[in-house]
Amino acid sequence: MKNYLIFDCYQTLIYKSDLAESLQVFIRENLNQTISLRYINQALAIIYQRHKFSHPTFTTEQSRQSYYKKYNKELLAILGLTISDNSALALNKKLSRGKYEIYSDTLPILKYFESKHQVPLGLISNWTKTLAEILRDLNLRQYFDFVYSSQDLQIDKPDPRIFTLALRNIRKTYKKIYYVGDDYELDIIPSRQAGFIPVLIDRPDHYPKNIDCLKIKSLLELKKVIK
Repeated sequence: MKNYLIFDCYQTLIYKSDLAESLQVFIRENLNQTISLRYINQALAIIYQRHKFSHPTFTTEQSRQSYYKKYNKELLAILGLTISDNSALALNKKLSRGKYEIYSDTLPILKYFESKHQVPLGLISNWTKTLAEILRDLNLRQYFDFVYSSQDLQIDKPDPRIFTLALRNIRKTYKKIYYVGDDYELDIIPSRQAGFIPVLIDRPDHYPKNIDCLKIKSLLELKKVIK
């Protein structure tokens, strides 16, 4: 085999569609405030950028609660609101109940490469050990030869060692290993440092056209990239 194709997970293959709506409802019901989805989505984008380099690993329930109290207070502060510790934990409980959904182009591309029997698939993502379980619940796990979370490997992106550690048990030599992700700093830079060919999936078209890597707006474009 010449090629290996590895994916990121969140906002590459799956997403939560109701985060902004759930936060809007929480604010209205608990704080008696009405904030537009536009501003809520902006706040979610801001807090993601602030925290994307510090993926949490919880050793106790207390450490998990401490993290989300701080995180959700900061999120609401971006929107000009103040909440208590208990409200921050209640918000986390509400948001965690949101269901993961599969992007419309995910299953078609996974089935395409599965039917070709020439490009094996893997998955490496900053996640807890629940990653494989979530993929099984979504009927996606069977498409991947391996699934590694950052907690499995005890190392987070953007450290390029996460990629080399994940591939340490692969016996065959591949001419090209592609990595598809949605974040330039977390996915593109470190996968390139690890010797992979990075592919940026940019559905909302946030990144410039002349970015220094392959950029696609749909996973279906991988059919033309990987042959």
